[in-house]
Amino acid sequence: MIEVNIRSVANKVRGQGVGSAFEDHVKVLRKSEKIKVFVNDKDLHDVLHVHTMDVPSFREIWKYKRSGKKVSISVHVVPDSLKGSLKLPGFLRKGFGIYLRYFYGSADRCVVVNPYFKKELVKMGIREDKIVFIPNTVATDVFYPRRDKKELRKKLRLPEKAFIVLGAGQIQQRKGIDDFVEAAKVLKDTLFIWLGGFSFGKMMKGYERYKKLLENPPENVIFTGIVERERVALYLNASDVFFLPSHHELLPMSVLEAVNCDLPLILRDLDIYKDVFFENYTKASNVTGFVELIRRFMEDRSFYEQYRQKSRELAEHYSPDRILKMWEDFFHELVRSDQ
Repeated sequence: MIEVNIRSVANKVRGQGVGSAFEDHVKVLRKSEKIKVFVNDKDLHDVLHVHTMDVPSFREIWKYKRSGKKVSISVHVVPDSLKGSLKLPGFLRKGFGIYLRYFYGSADRCVVVNPYFKKELVKMGIREDKIVFIPNTVATDVFYPRRDKKELRKKLRLPEKAFIVLGAGQIQQRKGIDDFVEAAKVLKDTLFIWLGGFSFGKMMKGYERYKKLLENPPENVIFTGIVERERVALYLNASDVFFLPSHHELLPMSVLEAVNCDLPLILRDLDIYKDVFFENYTKASNVTGFVELIRRFMEDRSFYEQYRQKSRELAEHYSPDRILKMWEDFFHELVRSDQ
């Protein structure tokens, strides 16, 4: 049995996807009969797998490397991820890019959740043969379809008959919050709900502007703030469509959570989605296009059911059992490489 030590400090910051990815990664690996999982353990094991790029993790990496052990890193962030996210001066952004290159370069393998980012890592100087694609998955014991929408809406104090458009993520420019709100202003008879908050406080780009928006949103928009994942699942099952107008993503955990709850998807038309979501989502590039799609989901039941079924297909494609097999094969190959 291969011993894998999973390292992450992501859960110190609530309401961001890396923490969710880490939680579900551990949960999936613990189902394996071929892998024994440790979390943030100080002892040496066969493999150290890192989710966060903090300095203590870097020290742990070199401890493993000096002992001849294997190290792998899940790539959740590339330099472009900062655009529209955090307020950092130019020299810090440049320094961050240099740090990332050394951090990822220290691993025996880098795991990307979207094949699109293989070339991003290669541009950073990471050898292509060190890069492996394994997508995220989500915990199906939390995120699964429920048929009691009426009761859920009552529990969440949501209107029983409203068409509800749900979005989720940190409150930041990169997530497309502006387009989400502008679409709501057009569709005044539709309820828009955004789950998430300022995970990094005033460091978030546009913090002051978005803080004012949250304090005085349009009448048909609800900002819930940061919500625990079990409650996120309730909101998903109480809603009608999932709308994420992000400008930059890898493989959003929020989308995987949505498809596991049978919600049709409305996403921004990004090249990066083509290799991971295939033809199983609807897309647009601006507010006009987003509004047209929401209206069609409201008015065309066959269209709605078509994309609901496509979400089910995506959920199956990213099922925990399938992704677990990929991780088992990955760690088996990693431990036996160079032996």
